[in-house]
Amino acid sequence: MQRARPREWARRTIAKTHGFCLRIEPRGPDWRLTRMYSDERGSRIEHYDTLDLDGLLALERRSPRDVDLLVTIGRRYLKQRQLAETHAYYSKALAIDPNDGWTHCYMGNLCLVLSCHDEAVVHFERAIELLPGVACPHWCLADAYDKQGYFSRTERQYRRAVETDPTDELAKKKLETWLAERRSDAHHLV
Repeated sequence: MQRARPREWARRTIAKTHGFCLRIEPRGPDWRLTRMYSDERGSRIEHYDTLDLDGLLALERRSPRDVDLLVTIGRRYLKQRQLAETHAYYSKALAIDPNDGWTHCYMGNLCLVLSCHDEAVVHFERAIELLPGVACPHWCLADAYDKQGYFSRTERQYRRAVETDPTDELAKKKLETWLAERRSDAHHLV
């Protein structure tokens, strides 16, 4: 058996593990993101996920520039639907590391929840630049375009998600679901 080259392995690993990582749901499986990081960073994020909000805030006092910690705190506030606090923590994280693609995805999804669609598009476009080879930012951008009514852009981004990573089953499902909804909508108009 021939081993995959490191870059190919990393790309397949990212494609298989990010799953529903950016869906804003009360019980979203954000833990899947940790597998994309180094072992040290991944174990740190896993540790953060075991702490309650008070524990995370206590850690923040000791490590105020830890982007992963700030994003985790923001996600906790999001689960509690405290959107202003979520925005503040994602903003802090981006101020510290404006080149973290996943933080841009989180902020973009928060902007969608807040109906700030243009700002969401900006964050998703930046995430696409920072995370080449990852399908997730493309389908997030497609979601934003869909909410704005830009259907040709929506379809193009869902297709790009599949092109970016043809092994990503969620990207395929999102494209198929969106196309089926469009056919259904067209059928109801006739």
